Amino acid sequence: MEKHTPSEKNKQSLVFISCLLITFCMGSIHAFSTLIENIEFQINSGRMASSLIYSTGLICVTVAVFFGHSIYRKLSPSIIIVLIATLPLIGVLITSSSSWIGWVVGYGFFFGFASGLGYGFSLYAVSSITSSKRLGLALGAITASYAFGAVIFSMLYPLLFSYFDFKAGYLIGVMILSTLVIISLILFRLANKNLITETKLISKNPNFKAKIIKLWFIFFLGVFAGLMTIGHAVPIISSAGGSSTVAITAISLMAFGSGIAGIYAGWLADRFGCKRPILVILIINSLALLSLLIFSSINLLLILLVLIASLYGALIAIYPTLVNQIFGPDYSTWAYGRIFTSWGFAGLVSPSLAGWLFDQYSNYNSSLLIAFILSIIAGLLIWSLKYDVDNSIQ
Repeated sequence: MEKHTPSEKNKQSLVFISCLLITFCMGSIHAFSTLIENIEFQINSGRMASSLIYSTGLICVTVAVFFGHSIYRKLSPSIIIVLIATLPLIGVLITSSSSWIGWVVGYGFFFGFASGLGYGFSLYAVSSITSSKRLGLALGAITASYAFGAVIFSMLYPLLFSYFDFKAGYLIGVMILSTLVIISLILFRLANKNLITETKLISKNPNFKAKIIKLWFIFFLGVFAGLMTIGHAVPIISSAGGSSTVAITAISLMAFGSGIAGIYAGWLADRFGCKRPILVILIINSLALLSLLIFSSINLLLILLVLIASLYGALIAIYPTLVNQIFGPDYSTWAYGRIFTSWGFAGLVSPSLAGWLFDQYSNYNSSLLIAFILSIIAGLLIWSLKYDVDNSIQ
């Protein structure tokens, strides 16, 4: 009896679906806002202590992406996906201690590292099976799936907590995402698709340092506003006189808009390249931030916050494609891991700076002004960026 094997197109589709599932599940780490009040009650801590749990998670996401290129070479895809599925479960066992350090280790370290590993691996896997003509849309969809995971689990967790207590509800939520990751492993195994590995000696190219520094600063400056407004959306709306209903609506629409924009940005990258869409994104972002400084209407505030979050989602979706175009497939995973540290740094600096400035002035005007200036600088840097089809940058 002849054994049926999937066609090459079907293999690629199975890998792609597998990666969509992985990023969807690992994006749930950003549903932390639905856990924070329960965590505070459970461990009897304040907002700063509980926020450090999430900050630890962001750091570990960044670390996992940074070291990803080495992990993908040394471990098989199956082992990597098993790690992605099991690390959050191990984290739940640690958080069951109901202590602050337990949540820092269980959620911050274990879940954070699994989330970064899943996100980075999915970008790497999809990049290795997708042609350059469709790479932008493919990577945009992966990033969008990561954002949608935060949206769905932000709705799922409160539902679980209403039927079960916090500890049981969180356990069930993590079991659901781990089960979905195991399903993705099955799909990946069915595909039986070999991934491209990076084999060239990175240290032999002296121009990489300058390339990475320039792209690092553009990414840091570009995502600064998005991370700041996402992290402070509720108090920004409250300080302007908005209701809790408007704040909840804003959070949901911001996350959803970020995901949709990621897919559309990927399509734009395939059609127009990366530089022009990123420049347009940063120009609109700057205008939106300036409008936040000038106007005070709650309805307009809601629209502008959703717009800034959507532009942030578009930028983070298009950036892996830009890195791939500049460094080529042989080095893109290695390079993106280093450039992605700018996202982690911005995630730590921007919300903290906004909080500190609010304490000083009782408003967000200074924070928005800084974000506006940084967005302008990012636009100037991307405008000055020159690269051609042979992956050279000036």
